[in-house]
Amino acid sequence: MKDKISIIQFMPYFPPHKWWVETVWEEIWKYWIKNKLWNLINIVTEFDQRKFIKNDNIIFYKWEEIWYYNDWYEILVVPSIEIINNFPVYKIWSKKYKLIIEYLLWKISTEYNSFRVITHTRFFLTSLIWWLFAFNNNIKWVHIEHWSDYVKLSSKIKSYISFVYDKIIWNWIFQKADIVLAISNACKEFINRDFTNRNINIFYRWIDFSNNIIETEILSKKFRWKKIIWYIWRLYKWKNVESLINAYYLLDDNIKNNYQLVIVWDWEDFKRLKKMNIDNSIYFTWWKSFWEALSYQKQFDIHVHPSSPWGWLATTILQAMNLWCMIVATPNEGAREVIIDNKNWFLLKNDSIEEINRWINRAILNLGSSENFKKENKKNIEEKFSWKNNIFTLYNLIK
Repeated sequence: MKDKISIIQFMPYFPPHKWWVETVWEEIWKYWIKNKLWNLINIVTEFDQRKFIKNDNIIFYKWEEIWYYNDWYEILVVPSIEIINNFPVYKIWSKKYKLIIEYLLWKISTEYNSFRVITHTRFFLTSLIWWLFAFNNNIKWVHIEHWSDYVKLSSKIKSYISFVYDKIIWNWIFQKADIVLAISNACKEFINRDFTNRNINIFYRWIDFSNNIIETEILSKKFRWKKIIWYIWRLYKWKNVESLINAYYLLDDNIKNNYQLVIVWDWEDFKRLKKMNIDNSIYFTWWKSFWEALSYQKQFDIHVHPSSPWGWLATTILQAMNLWCMIVATPNEGAREVIIDNKNWFLLKNDSIEEINRWINRAILNLGSSENFKKENKKNIEEKFSWKNNIFTLYNLIK
């Protein structure tokens, strides 16, 4: 009697592809394997995957390369295209796609007596395709949702089309999954408000990193006599970095002379934001690796989270809490469920320029009296965002 259980996990992107949420997916399953839970097969699109492939870790099926092992789990790479930016679609007509399906069916029939299909993030067609796979093969389906708002695109027309698509397809998907998990309370509230009133369980995650981070560039030497105000990660419209820059320029000159705005990373808004640096007083670092970005973040005095409504619980806030940065945050991207105003940093009412400016000024006035806030954040991280606890929470929810 076979007693082995396996997870087949489907993700639109996976490292070394550079975005952000795929890093969360990778970290979840790194701890899954580390704790010797069920077997894991990852199905990913092909973007950037060749960087990981070596001659000694390739998987072959019927003499075809389908592709590789990494840290004791299989990663099967599906030939794919992007029909629009950041929206991957499988080449379902390709031989390799058909072989991967055949390989999975062979695994199901010969090696395991139970499977769970896991999809991440609605809206991507991968979630829809693999629901059909689960349904046709009588496999339990777990959907983990990461977003807490509708997708917002560059124009109102595109955003409306995506909204209609979201409402038609994903309302149905949320109803059909055997279990739906959310990675934050903001995400759960959004699903229950706009899609379904079914029970949604919350699974918090964390990113594992050491506090012993080597500094790559020492900002105290580059900007002598200055405190650092900063933003980190994706430069995208709904991250609202434009409002942070405008708020910075509204600061009094004597404050600006003593506080340096540093913006770490890149993305599609980089060139537009760079043009706003009219007097060359803002320091843009351009793209940095995860560990380099942490090196910068460790040195910052005030971490500003200016996000507009969208997305998931921002990992950069959790990192700032763990690194003891002072935090000024809009209530969006899950900030309001980890930041309580004047208890463990400052929570804004909205994402306006005026509000961001006002609260940066308040943070500057309180920069020397933050020890209790730091202790509260350390306690919050240890209790709510421990991998040791949360990976078994996930296991118990899906087993």
